[in-house]
Amino acid sequence: MRSQTGDFDHNRWLFETKGTYGYGNAIWPKEGNFGSGKDDDVAEPTELMGRPWRPLTRKLKIPAAILSPYRLIIFIRMVALVLFLHWRITHKNTDAIWLWGMSIVCEIWFAFSWLLDQLPKLCPINRSTDLNVLKEKFETPTLKNPTGKSDLPGIDVFVSTADPEKEPPLVTANTILSILAADYP
Repeated sequence: MRSQTGDFDHNRWLFETKGTYGYGNAIWPKEGNFGSGKDDDVAEPTELMGRPWRPLTRKLKIPAAILSPYRLIIFIRMVALVLFLHWRITHKNTDAIWLWGMSIVCEIWFAFSWLLDQLPKLCPINRSTDLNVLKEKFETPTLKNPTGKSDLPGIDVFVSTADPEKEPPLVTANTILSILAADYP
């Protein structure tokens, strides 16, 4: 599946695999060379069975000295928000009951959306890609890939620009240079 230049031909690969990812991609073929060939029977490829499975990312610990004060601030803000909403609900404005009702609904909605925004921040997870595992999984020489070039498909990156006054060309050029500098397989 090499092009005339000797590089991996992504267009041909996407055509032959019908653009599938996961089951049916470069590492998990559908040709029926493993399993019984039935649609409902899924077996592991022999390439994956021979290697121990390791995750492509690892979790990085966030120090408690950073996380604990942040959780305390969120808790204090939640208590203040509950006390404020309790006060707003118990002290009705009888002169403008419709306005009071609409403001209560809006404040409860904003409090709910703020709470949903804060929940993932209580237990954040930082992940880092394990480049050694990625290289071992997709760039090691095998029978199907004797040269050891990457089996990962190519990607297209679309950079949209609208107004050169609001987004200067230098910013767009820096964005494109950053994309080109990415060391994607």
